[in-house]
Amino acid sequence: MVNNGLRGTLLLSLVILMLMAAGCGGEDKTAEAPQGPVPMKVVKAETRTMPQWGEFVGQISAVETVEVRARVAGFLIERNFEEGGSVKKGDLLFVIDPKPFEEDLKQAQSGLQYNQALYAKAKKDFERFKKLYDEGVVSRDEYESYQTQVATYQAQIGDNQAKVENAKIQLGYTKIYASTDGLIGRVKVDVGNLVGQGENTLLATISTQDPVYVSFSVSETDYIRAMRNKMDKDTERQMRLILSDGSEYEQGGQVSMVDPTIDSQTGTLGIRLVFPNPDNMLRPGQYAKVRVLITNVDNAVVVPARAVMDVQGMKSLYVVGEDGKVKSQPVKLGFETDNLVVVEEGLNVGDMVVVDGVRRVRPGMDIKPIVVPMTDDGTQPAPADAPADATDTEKKDS
Repeated sequence: MVNNGLRGTLLLSLVILMLMAAGCGGEDKTAEAPQGPVPMKVVKAETRTMPQWGEFVGQISAVETVEVRARVAGFLIERNFEEGGSVKKGDLLFVIDPKPFEEDLKQAQSGLQYNQALYAKAKKDFERFKKLYDEGVVSRDEYESYQTQVATYQAQIGDNQAKVENAKIQLGYTKIYASTDGLIGRVKVDVGNLVGQGENTLLATISTQDPVYVSFSVSETDYIRAMRNKMDKDTERQMRLILSDGSEYEQGGQVSMVDPTIDSQTGTLGIRLVFPNPDNMLRPGQYAKVRVLITNVDNAVVVPARAVMDVQGMKSLYVVGEDGKVKSQPVKLGFETDNLVVVEEGLNVGDMVVVDGVRRVRPGMDIKPIVVPMTDDGTQPAPADAPADATDTEKKDS
């Protein structure tokens, strides 16, 4: 009997504890119930003139690429630069052994001097025989033989002078100078090797660095749109270069050349821009994205791009109705520029769109819209969805 009494007491205590727990749980649920509409920041859709940019893959190249070659045959005896370094126009780069060419020059000069001496003697003899011929002392044949001798030596002197000049030129080719400013690449032939034997041996390459070319191709459609909507003369703001790390190059570009014809196979038109490169950040062979202003779209309806919901390719916005309830509005979007997206269909000017905390919003949700301004890049001046801010705003409204 004792055991039965104890068992009953335990059961009664357990029932009392369960009732108390149930009562406490009910009080917590009541306390957590939402109290009225939730304050949320929204922006009003508005119209703007939106620049539409085209993005193309471009390749950077040097404005000038100069091949440094050996123009005479000989052994390379000097190199006067660091590979990959900067050189200036007129810098001495290579020296080919000049001794054989110096000997050729001496020989040509000796031949010239020899024939000049013979010419001087022949000229004196001719002048003497001319007087005798005028006096009738010598025959015409003797006179003409001396005249021919003078003309022969004169011609030989001309040939000798040409040989001397050629020898000087060949000797000059033994010193190879930079023909332009730029960066010089790797040496193709080391000092001590024979160069220029049978061909003009490539020794190195110089590429200019400032400015540089950027070449790319645009579709025929984009070209026509750009021509129909010619921009202002400030083209530096219409040509932007996006580097491989996603950053925008600080220098603006100018159009250097447009191909005269459209490629019939690809339907594209080749365009070449020129960009300043004072810091040598851009290197030939480098790839970059080119952003070109195609046109300006007037009266475009825009909202911040971060307000867009994308579910399996279907685009939508959370729009707040007059009753404060949220609905999911399917939209057709156009292009995006600087974090603002153009809405082509599905939205009217002045519609209130939820931009912050969109993943916490559900259709049919009752909210209290707090309208904030839309900046030029689609951002807001105030912190996004901060509870303290929402409370402060709500107090001001009340």
